[in-house]
Amino acid sequence: MAPKILAFGEIIWDVYPDRKLIGGAGLNFAAHCAKCGCESYMLSSVGNDELGDNVFDIARGFGVKTEFIKTCDKATGRCIVTLNDAKIPSYNVLRDAAYDNIVLCDEDIGDIKAIGFDAIYFGTLIQRAPLSRGSLLRLLKICDFKEKVCDVNLRTDCFDKDSVRLCLENATVLKISDEEEPTLSALGLYSANDNTPESIASAISASFPHIKYVIITCGSRGAYVYVTKEERGFFRESEKVKVASTVGAGDSFIAAWTASMLSGSTPEKAAERAVKLSGYVVSKTDAIPDYSFNDIIKP
Repeated sequence: MAPKILAFGEIIWDVYPDRKLIGGAGLNFAAHCAKCGCESYMLSSVGNDELGDNVFDIARGFGVKTEFIKTCDKATGRCIVTLNDAKIPSYNVLRDAAYDNIVLCDEDIGDIKAIGFDAIYFGTLIQRAPLSRGSLLRLLKICDFKEKVCDVNLRTDCFDKDSVRLCLENATVLKISDEEEPTLSALGLYSANDNTPESIASAISASFPHIKYVIITCGSRGAYVYVTKEERGFFRESEKVKVASTVGAGDSFIAAWTASMLSGSTPEKAAERAVKLSGYVVSKTDAIPDYSFNDIIKP
């Protein structure tokens, strides 16, 4: 039976001067989970506007179930991307978007319980507004999930200590990047002896022992995985590829990891599959390229 995964997260359109691209870590994760063979649901909110209307067909095209995507009177999430003379982009993630205003009713909770999800996914951006943060917290308290997968995804001015604390206090699988770790560490929620992945993962698991796996992605080098119960870690190197775009790489990594672990893979095999998929994604321009997961993970 395919693992059932609920992604509680943002749906954002990146608006360039000449085009619009759909994304957001939550939707990217849900789409890659679907492509990895999971029964993948998205829980978010979009606006009663053209961008929001387009979300449903696009998400279904990725294989994502949309029963829990709500509509509201706020605008669908947008990130305005501008390019300077050197074509270097800058990003303005617009506030008070639809995904900042997710409301869960008792019927939603009942439906989620009835499905019996194996895992829930969340991060910090979806918590930047009180309403969505409250809905996430209610969901975590009331519903049972075998695994709680958190990719912290720290975005400038879109997180605070409380949102990070919620992640660390609830996750059973925690993913961070080596680039964002110094910002995470500066919040004072754990204390590592040095800045090595081994020390960081050990410190996080010591402060939050309910976390089963701490995953630290290290860009093109690969990823470090710490197995808390066994007090051991290992590094999985990335495959060398020609990089077209890094957008969505981390989302594809944690999706492949989650799908593999829920399907019974060892941590080592899950990490191997995750680096293979993320390597494939960075070799493409789209965050959610068309692919067959089984073809990618073949030796």
